[in-house]
Amino acid sequence: MVIYNCLKLSVYRVLFFGMRVLIIGAGAVGSYLMEMLAKMGVSPDTIDPDELTLENAAKNSCLIRTPEDAGRNKAQCASERVIEFLDEGCTSNGIDANACDLGPEAYSDYDVVFVAVDNYDAKVLINEQIRQLPEERRPKVIVSGTYDETAQSVMLDNTEFCMRCLIDEGWMKDSSVRTSCAGPQIREIDGIPEIIRTSNLASSMAAHLAAEQFRADVIGHRGVVNRRMTYTAYPNPELSVGRPMRKRNCPGCAVRPPEKIEWLPGTVLTKTLSGLLSEVEKMLGTDDFEVSVHRLNFKKTVYAGFIEKDVCRCCGKPMKILKHEGRTYPQDLICGQCRSDHRSIDYEIVPEQGGVLHAFTRNCSEEVKGMNLYDLGFPLGAHIEVVQRNNALDFLDEGKIISTVFSCSDDHSQMHTVHKL
Repeated sequence: MVIYNCLKLSVYRVLFFGMRVLIIGAGAVGSYLMEMLAKMGVSPDTIDPDELTLENAAKNSCLIRTPEDAGRNKAQCASERVIEFLDEGCTSNGIDANACDLGPEAYSDYDVVFVAVDNYDAKVLINEQIRQLPEERRPKVIVSGTYDETAQSVMLDNTEFCMRCLIDEGWMKDSSVRTSCAGPQIREIDGIPEIIRTSNLASSMAAHLAAEQFRADVIGHRGVVNRRMTYTAYPNPELSVGRPMRKRNCPGCAVRPPEKIEWLPGTVLTKTLSGLLSEVEKMLGTDDFEVSVHRLNFKKTVYAGFIEKDVCRCCGKPMKILKHEGRTYPQDLICGQCRSDHRSIDYEIVPEQGGVLHAFTRNCSEEVKGMNLYDLGFPLGAHIEVVQRNNALDFLDEGKIISTVFSCSDDHSQMHTVHKL
């Protein structure tokens, strides 16, 4: 169905058709971006774990309907609403998930990734994930946000600086607080912390700046890449363009992609550990290897274990957990009876020793080998490390230990079809 009069649209609109973009965060800035990008003629996907609330209704695009959309997942709702604005042949998908559920290859299908999230932990993780992609499959990134009524957007291609270069390391002391690309969204007044308030005008302006950078790049204005655009509101209105610099000793810039990736058919959502072990054995020509548990570096903590068994943190009763450390929450460590009795966690209970796996092998239980890779903790688009020790005692035995990185070839396509992770 054709819903637009082509005589009233820009002559370069055809350049946008078929482009795939991902918007991370479908809230105040992201919902405006969804509408703008859809009407530009691209195929926009979005991801967000949160639900729409009435208290934020004034900050969202009118793409979101109030009050009927309250309680719905932001990404799924925005994607559903935007479909009627898409050109024929374009698609949109909303995913109820967060950045921890994605691996590097999940981003490889996109031309541009728009980052519209409000905390630095997520931005640091997204930066690490995207920089683990080889350059030929690495999308450009546009990160946008607000501070008071100031709106800002930065477009980068990860050659001159990375997204973490935009973050003052001082802000990372409490990186879970609400933030923007200009700084923490909380300030102290007379020693009392207070959330900085912004309007929908600032949010929509941040989206406009991001969309303009995208538009300029697509039609060939190369000077827009690796630039910052800032709009300052009244009483001193100004639109300025700056050039961010690489931060000295930036840990984000130190992230590098694997030298080589071996491809396996299928996706982590359906491939079992048993199937993975068999395929890797055929490719390596040996069964003397182990599959490292996924390593998630998030909120200054490294989660690299799979909890097979533990004890109830209320009564001490042994429990089967079968969850990755990064997806295990306090309520997961409470047995059903204690949960029914509404018992509180006893922090003096010592976790069971030996119940955490740091690698998967043929010696794992049949139950673990029957689980799919996603449930074992590997995110969609994960880089899966397989280690051959060759009788090495430790990593100081140079030349003996061989590490090979595998990935599932169909993971990237799931981003356009899966609705919840």
